[in-house]
Amino acid sequence: MLLENIAENVNKNPKTTVGVVLFITFLMIAQLALNPQDGTISQSSFLPDNEVISALNDIGDKFSTEYPVDTLIYGNDEDVLTSKVFVEILEIEIAFTDNSLIANNSMNPQNPSNDMVSLPNYLAPFVEGDASDLSALKNIYSNKTDREIKDAFNAATQNPLLAGAVINILGEYDGNESAKATKITVNFDNSNREGETTGDAFDRMVSVELEMNDVVNKMKLQDIEPHSLGQAVLDNEINDASNESTGQLLILVVVLVIGVLSATFRSPLDVTLTMVALLLAIIWSNGFASFLDFEPSFFAIIVPILLVGLGVDYGIHLIMRYREDLIEDWDIKKASASSIIYVGSALLLATTTTMVGFLSNVTSDITPIREFGIQVALGVLSAFVIFVTFIPACRVLVDTWYQNKGTKPLSEKNIKLMKEKKGENIEDTNSSLNYFMDIGAKVSLKSPEKVLAVVAVITLLAGVTATGISTEFDFNDFLPEEVEITQHFHYLQDEFSTSNEFSFIYISGSVATFDVFNEMNNTQYELADGDKWVNTDQSAMFSPINGMRDLANDNSEINPFDFYDSTFEELFNSRDENGDLVPDTDEDVRYLLDWIMIGEGKTIPNMVSNFIYYDEEEDDYTVAYILVNTKSKNAYFEEVVNELVKDTMSLENLEKEGKVDSVVVTGPPAIFDVVIKTINETMIGSIAYTILLSFIILTAVFWYTDGQPLLGIISMLPVLLVLVWILGTMVTIGYTLNVMTILIGALTVGLGVTYAIHISHRFIEEMEHHHSLDKAINNTVKNTGSALFGAAMTTVLGFGVLFFAILPPMKQFGTMTALTILYSFLSSVWVLPSMLVIWARSSGLAKNLNELENTIPEAKDKSKAEENEEDVEDTKEDETEAKETEENGEEPEDIKNDIATHKADED
Repeated sequence: MLLENIAENVNKNPKTTVGVVLFITFLMIAQLALNPQDGTISQSSFLPDNEVISALNDIGDKFSTEYPVDTLIYGNDEDVLTSKVFVEILEIEIAFTDNSLIANNSMNPQNPSNDMVSLPNYLAPFVEGDASDLSALKNIYSNKTDREIKDAFNAATQNPLLAGAVINILGEYDGNESAKATKITVNFDNSNREGETTGDAFDRMVSVELEMNDVVNKMKLQDIEPHSLGQAVLDNEINDASNESTGQLLILVVVLVIGVLSATFRSPLDVTLTMVALLLAIIWSNGFASFLDFEPSFFAIIVPILLVGLGVDYGIHLIMRYREDLIEDWDIKKASASSIIYVGSALLLATTTTMVGFLSNVTSDITPIREFGIQVALGVLSAFVIFVTFIPACRVLVDTWYQNKGTKPLSEKNIKLMKEKKGENIEDTNSSLNYFMDIGAKVSLKSPEKVLAVVAVITLLAGVTATGISTEFDFNDFLPEEVEITQHFHYLQDEFSTSNEFSFIYISGSVATFDVFNEMNNTQYELADGDKWVNTDQSAMFSPINGMRDLANDNSEINPFDFYDSTFEELFNSRDENGDLVPDTDEDVRYLLDWIMIGEGKTIPNMVSNFIYYDEEEDDYTVAYILVNTKSKNAYFEEVVNELVKDTMSLENLEKEGKVDSVVVTGPPAIFDVVIKTINETMIGSIAYTILLSFIILTAVFWYTDGQPLLGIISMLPVLLVLVWILGTMVTIGYTLNVMTILIGALTVGLGVTYAIHISHRFIEEMEHHHSLDKAINNTVKNTGSALFGAAMTTVLGFGVLFFAILPPMKQFGTMTALTILYSFLSSVWVLPSMLVIWARSSGLAKNLNELENTIPEAKDKSKAEENEEDVEDTKEDETEAKETEENGEEPEDIKNDIATHKADED
């Protein structure tokens, strides 16, 4: 009913239809102008709401947490242990401290130089300098010889507490007195400020990192080559390169799509209408996203490509069916209505299943994925509305104009091709495409069992191979080697032995107890067991218990940055009678903490207050955490998390016993691990949800419209086969499931089912019309299959172009999506017809192909109606013949008897 009304309105008011579509488009453009989506893509939007994020938020709210950012320094003379290099390194540090944005976000805004970690700062005590006065230190180094610099370096490496730290900030260190690179590390405070969330704090640090990069790039230095390598700088450089590459690829996509449409339509008008309709659909989709205030995201980049793939499919099917019906009797409005009603019903079903697939993402905890699903679903709906209204209305207007001029709306070549597809022997002009389709039809009719047997073997092999699929996320995969900053980042990872990555073991509840401090101590021993995912150096672990030990232990002779207080040393030793460096009782723990946090020692510099939180309202210590240096290498997030969880089992037991409220492993590796798992769960759930609902919807629709519920199940089977094939292919060519390729499953179902729907819908229509299985299969495969070929090739080329993208995951995504579309097309025109033939024969649908009847209710009614029409025509002919006989004076009795008989039959 809906499509009939649309067809009627389009034919009656084509100008109004076009006007309404353009008016809505104008509103969408106005919305985009008022609320543009050109903001910065925020990684914080990928953070789901769970205990890992909540724990990190709580740490950010209650503590000043460090966020280190590196600036890589190359020595132009391949040696950074020289006076000139030290002077220029300090010039960069001075520039950082003079910048208000950088300085105000450091751990110590009043004296940001204390947050600088560099080779000149480490060696300051050995040249009688003060690292807190950078200008004075610069003057000292400018008056030193290279030999004196190396002597200071040698003295530092003899210090057991400094040796490791100094050597760790050298790149390509020769083990003697030379190194080709070093780095400056600035420690920032990325804790949540008043009114900020963790995401807000993250975005604030992005601006700081970009400011650091600007400062470095503006400096004119002679002896060093600096590169700021903050995560935001890395992302920015990659995004710029990616956007430039994407712009070039989009031009190529448009050219290829126009080329395929030109080869398919052989009509500039139809190519233009389809491209305009695609543009309108993309504008509507972005307009909806702007209206709903969606955030810019990496996923949004592929929305236009998806809409092109689906929209081209809609356009080709509608226009090719319109042409097919138009050449019957050149009735423009009849052909327009036929294409809207018959093809539109298949498109409506395909649109529904596709929308269901993408809307299944609304349950995702990750905002970009949730918004991506909604935007694509609205875009698909927009494409359907535009293609079943705008294009038919335009064709009615243009073709009516042609007819009024006495010209046929189609060229002679297109007329000839359409007649060829309909099987009319006008002349031998079979194309390679028709020959390919003809093979598919003949094989399906002749040996459908053999076809399915071959398919079963292929699917079995692909299924066995697909069991080897793995899910990975390696940050390095997103670093294109073509971008210079990638090379510097890899150098930093490969040549410097330490990692600036830290993880947190968060403990909440009443934490000022012997049990908590004792298990923190045991956990630290577990963390130092030599595992490759955690820095085993105890000095790289920070916690309330380590802070107490540091305050009670005098290392000032070998560590100029040592925290020590003699009074606290006496207090600590008196509360640790067994000498295990852990206070003996709950009272001892509370006494020592109170002295440091709210008592006599609260003005003394210490590390304890950075790792335990005192709640004044509750008069208790409610949160503590251990800070540990981890080494995920931006890839092995799950391994790091698993190791930390294993090492914190003793603390976990306290939670189980009710002695603390919660123990959570958090920090960057844990967050990445959660994000990846959430994405996987979302996409796997989306695939299952889409398959289930598609089964239900297709079964219900085919049952209601044609009385054939099994047809819905049969139509889904090729889609499931393709899903197995594509996963098997991914394993074969060495691809894994990552943030981008995980979308392949949903796309396989969402896009693939549309091909199967078109074939099944056309098959039933042909059976109802011709009552012949041979004609139904041949017409379906040749006509609908040809339209599917054009749609498939356009989409394949569109996604295939992504193979030339600079981002590796985008290359993989483009390659696998192109293969998915190709597999879906082949399964629809070669596999599905064989299934339909077996089903038709086994169900009795095509019991006797030589008789004009079958078991479809609509076909029987149609057959009866055609017989009645023939009877009426015979009656009219007989009446005319009788009248002529009477006028000639001849006896009309026999004819009158025949007329009477016909009338009786009609009654």
